[in-house]
Formats: sequence, structure tokens, C-alpha cells
Amino acid sequence: MPMKLFSIAGCTRCQMVKRYLDEAGLDYQEHDAMGSGAEAFRAFYKQNRPRIFRGPEGVEFPLLADDEGIYQGLGMAVARLKHGKALAGFFRPGLLHGQWVDGIDVSGGDPRQGEAFLEVLAELKAANFRLEAHSDGRNAELLEQVLERDLIQRLVMELRAPLRCYEAITGQALSSEEMAKSLSLAPRFPEYLFYTVVAPIRRGKEDPPRYDYLTPQEIGEIAALIKEATGDKTHPYLLKPFDPTKARNKKLRRFEAMTPSRLFKYRSAARRHLVKTEIQKNFDAGCDL
Repeated sequence: MPMKLFSIAGCTRCQMVKRYLDEAGLDYQEHDAMGSGAEAFRAFYKQNRPRIFRGPEGVEFPLLADDEGIYQGLGMAVARLKHGKALAGFFRPGLLHGQWVDGIDVSGGDPRQGEAFLEVLAELKAANFRLEAHSDGRNAELLEQVLERDLIQRLVMELRAPLRCYEAITGQALSSEEMAKSLSLAPRFPEYLFYTVVAPIRRGKEDPPRYDYLTPQEIGEIAALIKEATGDKTHPYLLKPFDPTKARNKKLRRFEAMTPSRLFKYRSAARRHLVKTEIQKNFDAGCDL
């Protein structure tokens, strides 16, 4: 069955994906989602709604689909066409438009596929896009290569919890050395930001899992870790309030929302170590929550 490409007229990103398809000689059907292919897209969206990301401005295009999956946004589509499923986890749909491409997760994929990942980033940059990438501390060596090759303009680094909690949250242990390396690299990017979604996290390895909100003391512990790893207390650190209604994990939807006003004591705990800690005014469901 041929691939399906849902695009919109005048979309530079869509044209880039179409060029990759043509150069590879792949069989595909293109549908203008806002024009003559609107009916085909509505039917596809209705059938696959849980698998299609819809942001504040609507559905992200281009959207590429085959028998094995849906690849939404420029990064995901190019990664699929260039390297099949090898780069799964490194790319997801983004929110930025214009010359910016986001949805890039340095920590999300298999580091053994690092060269292929770097190749895709280089191609996106060569097409005059400015890249924003996400990290949670994992894959520090790959992050260093991204920095050395000057591939991204902005790094957004998420500190999900104190380091001792990472294995329970992600299923993977993260050494203090690797986290310290990632933290020390972040300020070397042209633009960077540290942040934490103040949300319930998994506690321990019990089954069924137990969740509780991060505490102000734990936010202070995170801020202290950043200061210690970088030797600087003036980094931008953003605390984001958690909105349970948007959580992917249904177990977290029972929690009361962490409103911005409730975050003042968290900010105070963080500012003992990072003086530029601020509170985001709108809710955030958080990555992978």
C-alpha cells in the first residue's frame, strides 16, 4: 500500500518531505488537507484521532502515514524516510512554526543511532531551520556531539525530579555523572532553559504504582543540583504548574491541579540556589505525564 502524505498548500515543510519521497522513488498519495483532499483527511483524522497530535493552532503538517505508523511534523517524517524506525523516540510533533522546528528529543532515542540522528539534524539545519531540542539528562554524550557540531539553537532541559527518583519514573537509571555532564553542557548552547513541571511522580517500584506530588524540598534539591553541576546560580529555571486534565497517564487525572499561586513556596525553595527561578502562568501537562 502506498504511503499517504497529508500536506497544505504553501507549506515549505510539506514540500521538503515531498522532495524526500520523490528522491527515494517511493510510491505515495498526496492529499491537500485544506483543499481538494479535505474529505480524505477528515476521514483519516476520524479513524486515527488518538494517534494524531492537535496543538493550540490545530493539526501539525506535514503528516506522513504508512502501514506501520503515523509520522507527524517535519522531524518525524524526515527521520522515517531517511532511517525507518531506527530514530523512534528522537522526534515527536512540535508546536513551533516559521523557521523553528521543535519536537526533537536528544534523550528519547537509542544512543547507538546517534550518527543517524545527527545526520537528520544537520539536514534540517541546512534547510535554514532553527532547531529547538529537549533533554532530560540522558544521552549526555550525544548531547555533547550536538553541541560540538552546532546543530541546535535552543536547548530546553527538563529536570523531572531529583536524580534518585529517575529510575522509578523512566524505568532507566541515570548516573549522577551523566546528569552533571548534561547540565554543564546546557549553558553552552546559544539559548537554553531549565524547567520542571511540578507534577505527581511515581514513588518507588511498587505495583500498582504510587504517585505523589513533588515537594518544595525536592524542587530545592533539583535547583541545588543545577547550581552544583554548573557552578552558577543565575541560570533561567522555570516551574510549570501541572494540569491533570491533560495528563496522558490516567492515574494522574485524579490529582488536584497545581495552580501557579500554589507554586510560590516551590519558587522560594528553588531561589535559595537559582535566583532567576520563575513560575509559568499557564498550565502544563508535562512531557510524557
